[in-house]
Amino acid sequence: MSNTDQKMTNPQPPGRRLVLALGSWILRLWFSTCRIEIINKHLHDRYVVSQRGLVGACWHRNAIFMVWFFRKLRPVVMFSRSRDGDLLATFAEKLGVVPVRGSSSRGGREALRSMIAQLRRPGAAKAAATVLDGPRGPRCVAKPGMILLAKKAELPLLPVMVSAHPALTLKKTWDRTMIPLPFSRVLISYREPWHIPGRLDKNGLERLRQEVEETLNEMMAELDARTGYGGKANIEYRTRNFE
Repeated sequence: MSNTDQKMTNPQPPGRRLVLALGSWILRLWFSTCRIEIINKHLHDRYVVSQRGLVGACWHRNAIFMVWFFRKLRPVVMFSRSRDGDLLATFAEKLGVVPVRGSSSRGGREALRSMIAQLRRPGAAKAAATVLDGPRGPRCVAKPGMILLAKKAELPLLPVMVSAHPALTLKKTWDRTMIPLPFSRVLISYREPWHIPGRLDKNGLERLRQEVEETLNEMMAELDARTGYGGKANIEYRTRNFE
């Protein structure tokens, strides 16, 4: 896939590009005020700080904050070819992320090939990610794409989860997008990664997919309980669903 193909599927008009540039600057400042605590920091140091190579596994609700937090890795990240995917990919690219367009329902195989090629390119960052329940859900139900990417790229699949308090919840979005508010407490947690065997049949892939899903949901419940996310102090913002 060419660099042009990795950019937005639908180029943004000048007015929207200006709004997105301004929004990117605001979010940089916004998230920089958060009080971030990392759980299992030894895993963060081993796989993120050292840049030894990884495929990140997370849920869609954390996508906006994750893009900002991991921006310095210059990761290759898959975004859907939908309208909200265009917006998020533009924001991510302005932060230094390498966007690749595709999803489980549209262009997924081509996008996976492109991500593998990027990871193998000399001098490129050895980090990749996407949301496992995207692009349209069901929420918190894992799809196998990143497992296959980790297998083919021979990189560990590292589970990562975020929770915050207080936080803004976009209640009408299918994933209930969570955006930490300025000066909020943000917890980021890791678990030991999966090292995907070279030989993995269909049944093995499904068992691993279920294990990844259960792990991420367990991490999410644990972090939400620790931060108090979902309580009355959080803000729910009702917005229309993106098409």
